[in-house]
Amino acid sequence: MSTSQHRTRTAPAGATATAGRRRHPLTTTVRNVGIALDTAARVILLGRDGVRY
Repeated sequence: MSTSQHRTRTAPAGATATAGRRRHPLTTTVRNVGIALDTAARVILLGRDGVRY
C-alpha cells in the first residue's frame, strides 16, 4: 500500500530566493553583461546551433 504525501511550498521558487530580496543594481548589471558576453561567445564559437532558446 502506498500513501501519497502532499507537500506545500513554504518558500518562493528558486535556489536562492528569499522573501523581499533585492539585488544591488551594480550586481545585476555585471551579471547581465556576463550573460550577454557568454551568449555572444557561444554564437561566435559554436554558431547559432550553440544557443538554445
